[in-house]
Amino acid sequence: MRDPDFSRRRFLHAAAGSAVVAGTASWPGIAAADPAMLSFTAATNGAATRSASGQLVAEIQGILWSVPRGGGRARQLCAPDLEPTRPVFSPDGRSVAVSAYRGGTFHLWTLRPDGSGLTQVTGGSGDDRGPAWSPDGTRIAFASDRSAGLELGSSYRIWVVEPATGRLTRLTGGANQSGPLQDGTWEDFDPTWSPDGKRVLFVRAKAIAPAGHQGSIAWDPRTIASVSADGRGPVAVAHAEPLEKAQVLVPAVSPGGKLAYLRISSSCTLVVEGQPVPVPGDVAPVPPRWVGDDRLLLTVDGKFRIVSLSGAAGEEIAFRAELPVRPPRYRTKQYDLAVGGVHPVRAIHLPALSPDGRHVAFAALNSLWLGDLAGGRPPRRILQTGPSRYLLGPTWSPDGRALVYADDRDGSFAVRRREITDGKETVLASGGRILGALSPDGKRLASFDMAADLKILDLATGAESTVGTLAAGGTPGRPSWSPDGRYLALCDFTRTNLRFREGYNVLRIVDTHDGSTRLHPVAPDRSVSDRGDCGPVWSPDGRHFAVVVESALCLLPIRADGTPAGPLRQVSGEPADHPSWSADGRQLLYLSNGKLRLFDVSSGRIRTVPMPLDYRRPTPPDTVVHAGQLWDGTGTEVLEDVDIMLRGGRIAAVEPHRAGRSAKVKVDASARTVVPGLWDAHTHPTPYTYGARQSALQLAYGVTTTVSFGYAAYETARLREAIASGELVGPRLLTTGELVDGSRAAPYSNSRAHTTIEGVRRTLARGRALDWDFVKTYVRASASVMAEATRIAHEELGVRVGSHVLAPGFAVGQDLTAHLQATQRAEYGHVTSATGRAAQDVTEIYTSGAFHLVATPFSAGPLVGADPALAKDPRITRLMPPSDAALLRKAAAAPPTPGQLTALRTEMEIYLRLLSAGGLVALGSDQPNASIGLHLHLALRGLHQCGLSPAETLRTATVLPARLFGLDQDLGTVTPGKYADLTIIDGDPFTDFSTLVRTESVVRAGTLFTQRELVDAYPAP
Repeated sequence: MRDPDFSRRRFLHAAAGSAVVAGTASWPGIAAADPAMLSFTAATNGAATRSASGQLVAEIQGILWSVPRGGGRARQLCAPDLEPTRPVFSPDGRSVAVSAYRGGTFHLWTLRPDGSGLTQVTGGSGDDRGPAWSPDGTRIAFASDRSAGLELGSSYRIWVVEPATGRLTRLTGGANQSGPLQDGTWEDFDPTWSPDGKRVLFVRAKAIAPAGHQGSIAWDPRTIASVSADGRGPVAVAHAEPLEKAQVLVPAVSPGGKLAYLRISSSCTLVVEGQPVPVPGDVAPVPPRWVGDDRLLLTVDGKFRIVSLSGAAGEEIAFRAELPVRPPRYRTKQYDLAVGGVHPVRAIHLPALSPDGRHVAFAALNSLWLGDLAGGRPPRRILQTGPSRYLLGPTWSPDGRALVYADDRDGSFAVRRREITDGKETVLASGGRILGALSPDGKRLASFDMAADLKILDLATGAESTVGTLAAGGTPGRPSWSPDGRYLALCDFTRTNLRFREGYNVLRIVDTHDGSTRLHPVAPDRSVSDRGDCGPVWSPDGRHFAVVVESALCLLPIRADGTPAGPLRQVSGEPADHPSWSADGRQLLYLSNGKLRLFDVSSGRIRTVPMPLDYRRPTPPDTVVHAGQLWDGTGTEVLEDVDIMLRGGRIAAVEPHRAGRSAKVKVDASARTVVPGLWDAHTHPTPYTYGARQSALQLAYGVTTTVSFGYAAYETARLREAIASGELVGPRLLTTGELVDGSRAAPYSNSRAHTTIEGVRRTLARGRALDWDFVKTYVRASASVMAEATRIAHEELGVRVGSHVLAPGFAVGQDLTAHLQATQRAEYGHVTSATGRAAQDVTEIYTSGAFHLVATPFSAGPLVGADPALAKDPRITRLMPPSDAALLRKAAAAPPTPGQLTALRTEMEIYLRLLSAGGLVALGSDQPNASIGLHLHLALRGLHQCGLSPAETLRTATVLPARLFGLDQDLGTVTPGKYADLTIIDGDPFTDFSTLVRTESVVRAGTLFTQRELVDAYPAP
């Protein structure tokens, strides 16, 4: 079931039903570099299975390989797009079963040991994982969420399939079946068989905490249960793990009935018959396979090892797996970094059609604008915020006389009403409220608070209530009222299971009379594109929702209460975002590739509404910075007493200090250290929560360039233009759009779901129009989606592309991973083990010269406890939102534990190893998942404490990210001709690295920002 479009890409293509011949990726339209030969002698988290004849079939970096009985050269058995996991030989050794991700869903496949005869066994929209052959070889047990509904619940259950017939039998979770832990929610997974084939054993995990807003669920997998192989009768406990705070996984039963499993606590331990078995080395969390009755095949330190329980010498099966890949060669885009001049606005954000269909209100350049739908005339600015504040919205009042929007002028977001005629304003809801929408009679306000709870405010009485129970996930989409004012519709998220943070963007209907809610899919196995602003938007006649699916505008027939009443109908094949109706329901406005488009519902005609709008980038004054010390980023030398001359936003010269140099601005840093402006190479702009505070905090901590690794496309572009125009304070922002995800989406509101390649192309067409600087594919994007996104990013956008997954990311020609190890789609990733260690295969990929790493060292977070004064800094007490500051103070009160310091050293050792071998590692923070601004400094401290010199450490946040993104000709060092990005430090990090955090001021492209000015823009607590 190969995607034909993917086959045309010839992605290590092999003919179906024949043995795979190893090849190299070939990309139409891109000049391919010479093949790079990757040679793997270790397999991080590689699972293996061994036949009775001694043949080993192993999963090495997402590919199946055959290894001879005595070890040696491995032979590739499949193409990387198969993405097989957990291979297991059939009892007769004639077939291998895997769970594979080809096509974007995990299903069971079988193949012969030579790679031929590849056959898909299961199908459908559910994930099928963890295959286990019955002793007679006629059935395969597996775990599946194929029966999952829309409501959050434990949905993995044990199933059996007969490969010969495809007949399925469900073994656990039946209506009348009793068993342990069924008083709440639970998950069943990792099946294995009893030697006589009469029972199936598996792990049963109990959920012990409800989901939070990002979908995090605590669960307790410490029970090994069993059930009859025909699914009849109750589930029984086979073994209960006594160690608290441990996880049990991958049980396996020997031919003689011995039960083995792995226990994850502070390490991964093999347990047999309830007793831990000492295994020297780092045991990988992959299924152990019995080889006889007293020996087990394990993966240890990335090697395949047969361990004897009798104390006899074990056996290590050495291998060499060689994979040729052709890194694509493409022309990097010309980044638009210039200062001065007039530029067109690309980012019209959240356009709202007026009730009379004659005007459009929207946000751009940190202002509210009102435009004429007749088109052709520039819009009128009706509200401008200050550069340290941010506004959201707008929506219209039902009578068309006012706009409802939110801003953070008082320190936290408030929803306001602004009259169109006289500009009079009224605060409708304060204390952190966003996404306000007035009811059709104008008497009630729906909005969200900062915890993403839906609030209904009675404007006459001031009474406010929380309505509905929203699903576990990120911020829901903007609410839309039904014409009768009883219901609210919004886009929400629902998980399909507890084991993995994934699900669907669905329609949620809230009855404001009784607070009840209902979930509806927009179409079978389809998601609303994302929860940024893709609908649903209720039509004025109550008969349709306007909604964006597969990045295209669609209409969904509904009943009066919002229940879908017919199939989804696509209105246009062009990209679409932000739909809004006129009051008569005759017109539907939306954005397509940065242009306003107006759809006439009756005729089906679509026209472009011209909205000419330009902005001017300020030209910074000529400036001289007198630096007491300068590290220019070109080596290790620190220069003393120099002048840095800035002209037109660039560095004109760096010379020994001379008094009396002429310049409009003179910066006395004679008692300071100057370094190149810092980069944060992995951020997520989150203005819905942080307003202008996020970008101000970044500057205040010395960051002059940030890279968005996923957020709403139009708002990110809007942020970039607001910063470039001086309407918003902040570092330079390299942009991307939403996370390019698969049929199941991540719990984040900016995860954009796709089931078709056409949808991916529409999503990335917006990238061309909005001039993205990066493309990120996310966890559930299949290899075919990743390959198409990579092709477009390289061929058409000229930008880097990356993801979370090392394999198949490097094989499809992506440039980087966004983390060392983060959320994966399989049970384990191929980068670090359960204890955080990486083997030779990981080093081989990251030091090949064609694939790179943006590191986000979360393990550095506890270092704030080693320097509690960091939490008392005015940047924390004034700039950081109070809730974040409180969390930071709590973290600062506890010094790092020995375990935390060990985890830090383990993670940092990998980065040091990659850097020493010539790998390119750029530093990011993943903020706001880590403390904004500060965490970058904690990560830098961690690198330095674990062995890097000050200059080597600083390179990861200056020179190396500039090189990674193809900007090293313009940024990264303090040398003549480059843009003037400087971080000025009240200290000397080359003798005391902890002083790096004392960033007194920054210069971004010649414009000076002082920490004092940034902090003073916000009131003292």
